[in-house]
Amino acid sequence: MKLDFKRPKGMHDYYGEDSNVLLALYDLFFRFSVKHNFQYIETPIIEDEKVFTKSLGQMSDVVEKEMFYLKDSSKTEKYVLRPENTAGVIRAYFENGLSSEPQPLFYFYLGKMFRKENPQKGRLREFTQWGLEIINSENSFADFYIIYLNYKLLVKELKLEGVKILLNSLGCEKCRPKYKKKLISYYRRYKNKICYDCQRRLKENPLRLLDCKNAICQPYKKNAPLLIDYLCKNCEIHFQNLLQLLDKSEVVYQLDKTLVRGFDYYERTVFEIVIEGENFAIGGGGRYDLGKIWVNQNLPSVGSALGVERLKLVLEEKGKKILYASKPEIFVAYVGEELKHKAFEILENIRDNFDVIFNFFKQQLSAQLEYANKIGVKYVIIVAFEELSKNSVILKDMVNGTQEIIPINRLIDELKKRLIS
Repeated sequence: MKLDFKRPKGMHDYYGEDSNVLLALYDLFFRFSVKHNFQYIETPIIEDEKVFTKSLGQMSDVVEKEMFYLKDSSKTEKYVLRPENTAGVIRAYFENGLSSEPQPLFYFYLGKMFRKENPQKGRLREFTQWGLEIINSENSFADFYIIYLNYKLLVKELKLEGVKILLNSLGCEKCRPKYKKKLISYYRRYKNKICYDCQRRLKENPLRLLDCKNAICQPYKKNAPLLIDYLCKNCEIHFQNLLQLLDKSEVVYQLDKTLVRGFDYYERTVFEIVIEGENFAIGGGGRYDLGKIWVNQNLPSVGSALGVERLKLVLEEKGKKILYASKPEIFVAYVGEELKHKAFEILENIRDNFDVIFNFFKQQLSAQLEYANKIGVKYVIIVAFEELSKNSVILKDMVNGTQEIIPINRLIDELKKRLIS
């Protein structure tokens, strides 16, 4: 039977081992975040478009080309599927009066994001991000802590090799005017040679020139003046303090003086997380102040977002297997419908000690054993009338086909002995 509809482009169904891996990663993100004093925050998948148009920048690729709009018959509001979650978290901060809480606030999230991109390796239209946000702190230790935690999770928890942080500073509103003049002056010499998008950026948002991925523009980008050379005193001190903290840690980082992020809200610290051998970043982040942009109220913050599907892809390519639930080794079966409840009782008694599975939806023992064989369990416990009358069960070895009678009160010890050995 063939359906006349299918899942949307750039989106996936996850099941079997794929979903098992994702569950393991979700579990790791939750435990790791809480352990490091971050509180979970959940915001709507659907947001008012202004949450992003007033934060990411009208000329960002996400706002210009990639947001999924929802149809609204009233046409009084414009809602979109969230393309990222930092802006949503800060919207929640102001809307819920979280400034009354002890500052700074440490939040983490884990959720789906949506961007109308051209699907390719490591780039999906529906994807999951794990994010960390430290809200309302200007101290460079906040920048360090966010970077350090991302590095620690990848290197210490997941044992990934070749992890590196690419790092730069974008300065602030005091640094940028002088730098923009230099940048515009430089690019004007090549305005007829750069791509069409960059020709527009040169007029409307010059800093976005440094984010261009078009091959035509790379030679000019390579020789462009560097913002880091135009930092004001405060931004320079902030960045030097961050570098000193990183130098005293185990974090492997590299200055990338051309690095910018795709959203306009970034200032000062920006970073990307790369892994040797991969041609995409698996995460990134930086410092921002949406309070200043939205309500003219300073709210210096720093955050990060890591792509879960990208991380899963890297783990697979590196041959690192992480599973939430191990493969069941024991199957419980029964002979005769009258024994189903007793078989269930035995199943529940051993569940705390073993990964155990059943199929009580098939009445015939042969059908149950066929199912167990397909799953590939090592042992089957068979609850049968004669053996049960003696407080025993049959233990069948599915590898060599042998079976023996085991007293129920010795079953757990006997299984431990066999599975450990």
